[in-house]
Amino acid sequence: MIIDRIEGAVAVVETAKGEYRDIPLRDIDGDAHDGDVLVERGGRYVVDEDSAAARRRRLDDRRRRLFSGS
Repeated sequence: MIIDRIEGAVAVVETAKGEYRDIPLRDIDGDAHDGDVLVERGGRYVVDEDSAAARRRRLDDRRRRLFSGS
């Protein structure tokens, strides 16, 4: 799941099926931000720092290629 946005005390996340769900921030362990990857563990959610960093790198590479004309 990827955090699409934070609205007040709720993270709006996109699931692998492209559906959106609201998850209370109190149910998320870690410092959650837009674009972070969440993993469900035992009824709670954890920010997957490694997956989030890899996703940001891929997006940065894609953005760089798009704007460099390559």
